Amino acid sequence: MTGTRMTGMPDHHPLRRTAVAFARHLSLAAVLLLTVGCMTVPDRDGITSFRQGAATANQQSQSTFADINTFLRQQQIDRASQLPTLNESEFFSPLASEDVAKWNRAFGLIDAYAASLETLLDPARSSDTETALAELGEKIGTIEGGRLPAGVAGGFAQLGGLLVQMRAEKEALAAIRKADPAIQSVFDTMMTAIGEDRDNGVRAMVATSWGDVLGAIQVEFLTAGGTAAKRDVATRYVGTLDQRDAQDASLASLRRSIGLLAAAHRELAAGDPPSARRMLDEVQAEYAAYRQRVDALRQQDGQSQGSKP
Repeated sequence: MTGTRMTGMPDHHPLRRTAVAFARHLSLAAVLLLTVGCMTVPDRDGITSFRQGAATANQQSQSTFADINTFLRQQQIDRASQLPTLNESEFFSPLASEDVAKWNRAFGLIDAYAASLETLLDPARSSDTETALAELGEKIGTIEGGRLPAGVAGGFAQLGGLLVQMRAEKEALAAIRKADPAIQSVFDTMMTAIGEDRDNGVRAMVATSWGDVLGAIQVEFLTAGGTAAKRDVATRYVGTLDQRDAQDASLASLRRSIGLLAAAHRELAAGDPPSARRMLDEVQAEYAAYRQRVDALRQQDGQSQGSKP
């Protein structure tokens, strides 16, 4: 029975060709459905990675702010050593401890949001935490704007309002998608607060502080007697420029980390955890690069201090 199958239908028969084509389309549809399903099913590891990324960005913010104050304070001490008397006004911190605490509080709220998403993805706990997001939204609503970084309160107010509406939300992916516009607003305001350049936000405030230090060294240069003395002041001036630039680069790096967190959340909302994790890996890389810069700056500053008489 050449040219026939067990059904007795020839390969070239129109009905058989139609059946084969239908089977192929059905198989393709199944593959596409499976692919889409894999992309839209929330990945608890992806949420955990997001939470870890936020923790790293918070650590980067706390370390960056502390380093800025430390390096500036050292410059102030160097400056004071050249003065006949000590004055409290010579010593100041551009980032007060309460300002640093506000950033820690903001990242803490992001962590609480991610923790609530984790519980929605945990079968053993999700039924007990359906209102976790709404309760967090209510908590955010009670936080006074002054307890968050300048300019950031508006983004969190939007997030809090959205979370309150999720009182009976049981699906993590649905929650992420609903919250994403507000999360983007939160991160956008945080990036704005850091500053796009040295003329804006925290970067501008820090640049002004370094400008005061540099201005004092310039005055010292004018009164220095002899070439050797002027050379020493000029060397310190250049070293201070390096420190200023390194501190601004650290703030720019922190801003990039926050932007990567925003992009990662957007990918999670789109149902693409692998892309989100790649961006969160970049957050870890940003922090590692920041630490390398600070370590190199400390080593350079230590060598400079060691060379002083």
